[in-house]
Amino acid sequence: MNLDQFFEDEDGSIKKTIRILVWPNITFSKDLEKDSYIQVIKNMITELNKIRDDLYFYLILPKMVESLLFHNASQHYTTFPTYPPTMRSHFDVEWFRKFASQDLDFDLVFSHLPEHTHQIKNTLYNVTHHTPPIFGYCHWFDFNNIVTWSLDCFNQNMLGLLEMDRCYLNTQAQKDLVLEQAKKTFNAEIISKLDEILTVQHLGVKREDIIDDFRDTKEEYIIVFNHRPDTYKNYNHFVNLMRKLRVQRQDFTVWVPLLNGEMPEPYFTNEKFDKEGYYAKLRTCRVGFSPKQLYGGWSVSTTDGLMNGCPYIMYDAPYYRELNPTAHFFTSDEEALELLDYYLSFPQVRHFQSGRAREHLKQKLLYEDEIQKMSVYITDLVDRVPREISGSTQKMVDIIKSERVITKEDLCKSMNWFGSRRIKFTSYRKKLLTHPNIYDNISAIPNYIWRE
Repeated sequence: MNLDQFFEDEDGSIKKTIRILVWPNITFSKDLEKDSYIQVIKNMITELNKIRDDLYFYLILPKMVESLLFHNASQHYTTFPTYPPTMRSHFDVEWFRKFASQDLDFDLVFSHLPEHTHQIKNTLYNVTHHTPPIFGYCHWFDFNNIVTWSLDCFNQNMLGLLEMDRCYLNTQAQKDLVLEQAKKTFNAEIISKLDEILTVQHLGVKREDIIDDFRDTKEEYIIVFNHRPDTYKNYNHFVNLMRKLRVQRQDFTVWVPLLNGEMPEPYFTNEKFDKEGYYAKLRTCRVGFSPKQLYGGWSVSTTDGLMNGCPYIMYDAPYYRELNPTAHFFTSDEEALELLDYYLSFPQVRHFQSGRAREHLKQKLLYEDEIQKMSVYITDLVDRVPREISGSTQKMVDIIKSERVITKEDLCKSMNWFGSRRIKFTSYRKKLLTHPNIYDNISAIPNYIWRE
């Protein structure tokens, strides 16, 4: 094989590559580009690629997703049920076993569905030769005061978390809720371990998305509720609050962009735009409303408004104080009505609070800072993988040196290991890539490359 083909890119494609298998949590299959998992993993890979060039991602998906067509990622397709409780219970062992073939390498597993983590680990460790460490990210917890289906998956989620080295979630408030519900089933030792595993990662904003100035925008008397108009977002309570405000004054409209169907009142609108149009509309709003939540998660809807110059009044709860401690907070309808009237009456309040919020985003909530921490963690986790030191390791080094370039599959065949699940290759790979002359390439199929 010609080694020169691996130097076609300006920076070269030979790296000490870290290969990451990413397991999804897809809940909005009718439009994958709008699914929260797709948006999160897209942003994560984008930001990680700005920091480093040695990562390769295997993305498991129901079908091709255009926004995830990265140069350092391959997409692999399988079928997932769409109903959340069924999706969390379904795991196709046979498909996964075939996918995790011996010609691939996985240095890490990044599971976004903790309910599947034991099945992933069980299949990899017991019926393949892969033994990578697992970390994760949880988009949703089945809190017993939120789920609308008969049987939740909370305990299954906890058992999956316990198979991880670390699992990210959005807020400290959400973590507290998880630990509190877990105490109903698990003992103090398990709660302590869950406390160590669960790691807060705020879903911040991109620096370039924070506007510098909004004063040239035509500002209107618009109150925006850009959250999902659902019970867990207290939407019906918000509608009744707007009716009370309408008794006091009639000079405002209410924009609920995610609302479908009939408007609850004539002064409600649900104008829909593409992403840029949505941001532009937010810049015209006088004030946003962040309601009491049952879930305690991060509010991307709120950060969408803040980075576009629209300040929010917020229900006084820890999950909002984590997001923006400079905001105005309310605990009662009376306080909320007073604040809304205040913002509508005095535009200078809106301008001042907008500036404070955008400065807070720049100082405390840049997503790049969170991903920088994740990047350090990824390196540390891979560094903790044991390295196999044996005569077999030296034999592989000699084969790679002789061949100059050899695929993972051919290397295993040369060792008479192909098809064997008894040989656990992960620790051998770790030792090979610590050799000063051995590299891997940024592509779906790993190649072990000797470079003087």
